[in-house]
Amino acid sequence: MALHIARALIRDGKVVRGWLGVNIQDITPDLADAMGLDIARGAFITNVVKDGPADQAGLKRGDVVVAYNGKSISNSSALRNEVSLSAVNQNVTVEVLRQKQKIAFNAKIGNQDVLTKMLTASVKDRLGVSLRPITSQEAENYGLSLQEGVAINWVDPKGPLGQAGFEKGDILVEVQGQAIVGIEGAVNLISALPPDQKVVLLAIDHKTGQAGYVQVQIR
Repeated sequence: MALHIARALIRDGKVVRGWLGVNIQDITPDLADAMGLDIARGAFITNVVKDGPADQAGLKRGDVVVAYNGKSISNSSALRNEVSLSAVNQNVTVEVLRQKQKIAFNAKIGNQDVLTKMLTASVKDRLGVSLRPITSQEAENYGLSLQEGVAINWVDPKGPLGQAGFEKGDILVEVQGQAIVGIEGAVNLISALPPDQKVVLLAIDHKTGQAGYVQVQIR
């Protein structure tokens, strides 16, 4: 990873990260049993970002990534590392288990930074808020890790969250029962939601520190 970063800095003056457009989690023994898997390894796809590289390649929610460009994938962290080391526009092979059968897909890696900016604008349109990472003080105050949840940085009073009573400084922790892991995780989860539907958010009120579930109608 360090060598990749050094080479990118020398070549481009900045680090450009690859992006596949999926939310993933580890395969737990319980999940492996439920899916009928013989081994508890791989990266389970919980969401696929619409029109992202994975979506265009044919990957679906529920697929289990077991290999990436011929390299075995043991868990979600392994897949994240491999994708981040891939060059933008690189063609890669993603092997998944789908209904107990192995299927290989060809995907073209996207630019995570550019796509995240585009999707962040989409989140602003759909929810009427802008988001930021939580601070170390907020993490300590609410018993979170720095990657757990995101903070609201701006609220449109007439937007979906504004009308639901959300304020600047409130913390979003879950979307539809799925944990938010940083800004990119929030963007991916929200962007993958169908339009014009009611969704349930787990949030923390920045004034009281109390957590609760709120249902909102997204755009």
